[in-house]
Amino acid sequence: MDRTITDVVTLEVIPVVRVALRELTELRSAVQLLGERVDALTTELAEGGLPELIRLAAGALRTLDTHNGGRRS
Repeated sequence: MDRTITDVVTLEVIPVVRVALRELTELRSAVQLLGERVDALTTELAEGGLPELIRLAAGALRTLDTHNGGRRS
C-alpha cells in the first residue's frame, strides 16, 4: 500500500481538521452566549439586582440550614 502525501492529507488529515473546526465553531458560539448572559447579569446587578440576589441567597441558606439541622456541609 503505497500512499502519497496527498492521499494521506486528503483521506486522514482533512476530515480530522473539519471535525475540529466544526467543534471550535460550536464552542465559540457557546462561549459567546455565556458572555452575553454574564453581561446581562452584570447589568442587572448594577441596576440594583444585588440586594435581590442577596435576599435569595440568604433564603436558600436558611432552607439549607433547616434541612441540615442547622449544620452547613
